[in-house]
Amino acid sequence: MGPDEWWKALGITAKQMVARRPLASGADVLLTFAVALAYFLTARLSLALLDPADGVALFWPAGGVASGILIALGPAAQLPVVLGVVAATIAANLLGDRNIWSSLFFAVTNSGEVVIIAGLIHRFCGSPFELNELRSVLALFAATGIAASLSGLGGTAVFALFHGSAASPAVIWLHWVSSAATGTIAVTPLAIGLASLARAPPPRGEVAEGVLALGVVSLICALLAFLRNEPWTAVLAVSALCPLLLWIAARLRSAFTAIATFLCSTTVVWTTIFTIGIFGDARLSIEDRVLTAQATILAITLGALVLAALFSERRLHHHAILERESRLQGALEAAELADRAKSSFLAAASHDMRQPLQTLKLLQAALESLHSSGEAHDLVADIRKSLDTMTSILSSLLDVNKLESGKLRPSVSEFSLVEIFEPLARDFAASVQERGLRLRVARSGLIVRSDSRMLAEMIRNLLSNAVRYTDRGQILLGCRRVGDKVRIEVWDSGIGITEDQLPHIFDEYYQGTDGAERGGFGLGLAIVRRLGEMLDHKVEVRSIAGRGTRFFIEVPRARSGANAPEAASLVPPCSGAFLGSVLAIEDEASLRSALQRSLKARGIDATVIATASEALTLIKEQGLRPDVLLCDYNLRGSSDGIETIKSLRVALGLNLPAVVMTGDIRSQTMKLISAQGLTVLIKPFSADELLDALRGQEKLLTTARTSSHSVAGLPQRH
Repeated sequence: MGPDEWWKALGITAKQMVARRPLASGADVLLTFAVALAYFLTARLSLALLDPADGVALFWPAGGVASGILIALGPAAQLPVVLGVVAATIAANLLGDRNIWSSLFFAVTNSGEVVIIAGLIHRFCGSPFELNELRSVLALFAATGIAASLSGLGGTAVFALFHGSAASPAVIWLHWVSSAATGTIAVTPLAIGLASLARAPPPRGEVAEGVLALGVVSLICALLAFLRNEPWTAVLAVSALCPLLLWIAARLRSAFTAIATFLCSTTVVWTTIFTIGIFGDARLSIEDRVLTAQATILAITLGALVLAALFSERRLHHHAILERESRLQGALEAAELADRAKSSFLAAASHDMRQPLQTLKLLQAALESLHSSGEAHDLVADIRKSLDTMTSILSSLLDVNKLESGKLRPSVSEFSLVEIFEPLARDFAASVQERGLRLRVARSGLIVRSDSRMLAEMIRNLLSNAVRYTDRGQILLGCRRVGDKVRIEVWDSGIGITEDQLPHIFDEYYQGTDGAERGGFGLGLAIVRRLGEMLDHKVEVRSIAGRGTRFFIEVPRARSGANAPEAASLVPPCSGAFLGSVLAIEDEASLRSALQRSLKARGIDATVIATASEALTLIKEQGLRPDVLLCDYNLRGSSDGIETIKSLRVALGLNLPAVVMTGDIRSQTMKLISAQGLTVLIKPFSADELLDALRGQEKLLTTARTSSHSVAGLPQRH
């Protein structure tokens, strides 16, 4: 069988071979000559040691030379290697007194063995091939065994056809296989290792350590070649070589192990051939010496290469883990940057979206005041509902973003539940009345330990959910003691929740059967759950479909256990007009116009302008004396709303009450405004909320005008 037939047997067509990168013609000639010379010299050495019984060489490293070169260079070197093997085999056999026909058949057999080994390696392990994995080492040994067995059949047939032999075909085949396999295993790893070092040269430190280790191996091999064959010399060989091979396998690349095993194998072969050293015991027959040498070569090579492959895999896995950790760290850093960018984008988008929503809310309120009944009134009311839904969705999305980003941190303190029940009762009074419901707030002076803002947000979402899903009856907000806890309860007489829906109501974006029709976005209860987990507040729900729902939040009682004075049982909705004058600064033209209309529609004397400089001009040159300042926080220019209010107070010589409007809901912004003792209105707010905020400033106005204190650093005006 020729080379092409061998490749076809391995599933590689001639067309595929042509497609592979060919060597240059000059390189082909040089390679053919080099393979032929190396193969010829090693073959002649082996043929000089023919077993007289069967005519088979005791060692056949020539096959290892050709196989190693073909595996190292890849399929492109197939033709030069095959030609070199054929030429060298014919020449070596003719010089050994064998006829031309047997020489030709031996050439086909030998070249076929080389092609089979390289073909199996390239097909199942790829190219370039390296001995840095256990599967690669085992593949080399397996391919060598298969190829040697097949070529042994061919060699045995040649002996049966052209040469007489006293040995049986089984003995001839066995000697052929053992000599071919030993020679290949001794030499092929060397060629593969040298090619690996040429492709990826090791660092200088590893080269220096490798040269030192191989020098020590060479020294020990030389000593073993000249020591007498005594029992202690075998112990010395094992005790000296094993630690050395282990050191090389653990510390260096597999190529250095291949070189070391070649040195050891060469020493074994040399001492066996020339009957010197521990493997050259003349008292033993040549067959026994060869068998011992072959077993030693296979054991040393297999053991050392397996160890080297295992250590190499460990290093590769270690580097892979480090690389994955590095990529993971980079991905986490990229994710953190993306999260920051997302948060920044949402914060900016929040402000930009709140501005037009605020304008729409104020314009809707102005329209509603003009149409007290009829179809126009109903249309305006529907617009208000849509705006309320949009506002709720925007707030929920931003709350979820803050929770996901981890930027929301609890600020735990002790406070009375009255402090959050009262504002919530006022906030929901209008929406409850509009739906024809009744809101009962069982106020209590219990002191709890929590984050007041987060807890209020949890209750607000529960109340909003109750209003949305209740068509008639009442909603109850109250609390009771449960051991060292306070259980806040929100009851409603709404449509209830079916048993199959209860496990899912706290999932994000989950809505009940008719949830989409009732508005919302399926985020309110998800926010309640997340805030509860953050605060370590247990949240429970009980419901009967068609009869209502009860939510419970368990909050720790204050450590002091004290109670605050209980408030009145009912807080009526805010009523009455604001009778003072307002100076408002808003730089957004559409919102400024809507604000002017809304204040005018409620009979409020309002001056609405765009900049702080205009306000200062009106105060200083035209003697404007407002009762309340209303200022946007994010004003164009260098000064924000807080600084603008300070400058206007200085110009007025009076610590005038002020309200800050803002769509910037970042915690640092809220802290800055709160630190100045200013009232804040978060956009988009309703016209009623604006009126409530202005009415809340009336007491502060009286205090400011009657106080004997002036603005810091200024004498009081008379």
